[in-house]
Amino acid sequence: MKASRLSILAIAVICAGCGQTTKYYWGNYSKSLYDYQQNPTTQASHQAALESIIASGEPTRKVPPGIYAELGYLKLSSGDSGGAIALFEKEKSAWPESALMMDKAVLNAREGKDKPPAATGVTPASLPTS
Repeated sequence: MKASRLSILAIAVICAGCGQTTKYYWGNYSKSLYDYQQNPTTQASHQAALESIIASGEPTRKVPPGIYAELGYLKLSSGDSGGAIALFEKEKSAWPESALMMDKAVLNAREGKDKPPAATGVTPASLPTS
């Protein structure tokens, strides 16, 4: 009787240790992205949400893949090519597998410095282009 109680307790302890943990801090990304896709005039609040995710994720955990790049595209679309390039470089260093894409984004951002964002055709990856 004692052995069965002990085994049940051991199984319960083992299962409690198998709880799901998140590898990255996503904050309220899903809601913010949804709101932004429904109403593009909420770009400032989506940008603030991305900045919050980065600020919360950097000290303790990795920032999720694509967050730096998405914020970079938002900055580029508002005319801040320097800030966008810095974020593309951060994405590249955090996620080396994105190097080719981020190099292309940096090149496009540098070439389009004198053009307004609409003329460069740069839009955040999350927005539909049509």
